[in-house]
Amino acid sequence: MNTAVTPRKANPSPLRRYAWLSLLSTAVVAVAAAFGGVWMVRAGVAVAVIGGFLACGFAWRELRVTRTTMMAQQSADSRRAGEKLHAERVQHVRLLQVLQARNGELRSKLTMSRAESARLAQEAAQLRGDKAALQVQLSEHQAAAEAEVLALPRRVSGRGDAVDLWDGDAAPTVVELQALANPPEFPGEQRQHA
Repeated sequence: MNTAVTPRKANPSPLRRYAWLSLLSTAVVAVAAAFGGVWMVRAGVAVAVIGGFLACGFAWRELRVTRTTMMAQQSADSRRAGEKLHAERVQHVRLLQVLQARNGELRSKLTMSRAESARLAQEAAQLRGDKAALQVQLSEHQAAAEAEVLALPRRVSGRGDAVDLWDGDAAPTVVELQALANPPEFPGEQRQHA
């Protein structure tokens, strides 16, 4: 809103010119009548008074016209200022609505973020509990692994010359596994069929 006051200067008008012309012409006539007889002086005074009234009438008419013009301009200025103020208020209301909508969105996002944070905090607590349980199990397994291992006696078949297939660095081959599944029969151990 523009608060600066525009300078107002009265424009020359015909009424003002008429007032000045009436003053000057009656003054000239009054001065000219002053050099005559008594009745001429009195007539000159009367002409000066009539010229003064005439000039005052023109001036008052000019004043009324100027006053009504200024009041109309002031009314138009105040109407324009009111329209600008109304437009600003409407703009401010729109801005407030936009800010309130944005504030509502941010509140909902904040609520969602807090809920997500609480869920993640619960999940983190659960994972910490799982970690502690796994550490306990691991320590139990490590304690069991560090326990003393005793060698158990082996069952040995009567054959002393048999080669143990599982003693080597590598596992037995398929051929060796077939030999284990179908052991060869020795002559002294053959079955008798009835």
